Amino acid sequence: MIALWVVSIAAAVGGLEIYKSYQGQEFDKTAVPYIRQVIPEISTWDPETVKALMAPEVAATIPDEKFIRVMRFFSKLGALQSIDEPEFSEAHVDRETDIGRQTILEYKIDARYENDEAEINLQLLEKGASYEIYRFNFSSELLLSS
Repeated sequence: MIALWVVSIAAAVGGLEIYKSYQGQEFDKTAVPYIRQVIPEISTWDPETVKALMAPEVAATIPDEKFIRVMRFFSKLGALQSIDEPEFSEAHVDRETDIGRQTILEYKIDARYENDEAEINLQLLEKGASYEIYRFNFSSELLLSS
């Protein structure tokens, strides 16, 4: 009975990983080139440039002064040096969000900046054959100690 339970759990976890991998491959063809284009633009730390990349419905909900403060905080990382291959995390297909039902893709990207390394959590809003930024966050030791 215990062996059956262990095999069932292993099969469920394995099946979930296979499905996640398949789902990621489906989106990677279009999302990864977009991510490679927008990470350097986000990393200019210019609030106007970054807001222009965001879904207008989302950008409209963020007060300008708060967004400027956040970008100034992230700018402590310095200039972008390089990024690794974006790693697909999850797809939320037809998910109810604060801006209606949307498909949102989550990617993690390891990046090296002038002053520290960072992990970027990037959520993309699918817009037909393209994407807009839904949300993003930077995690690094430097930012944690600030």
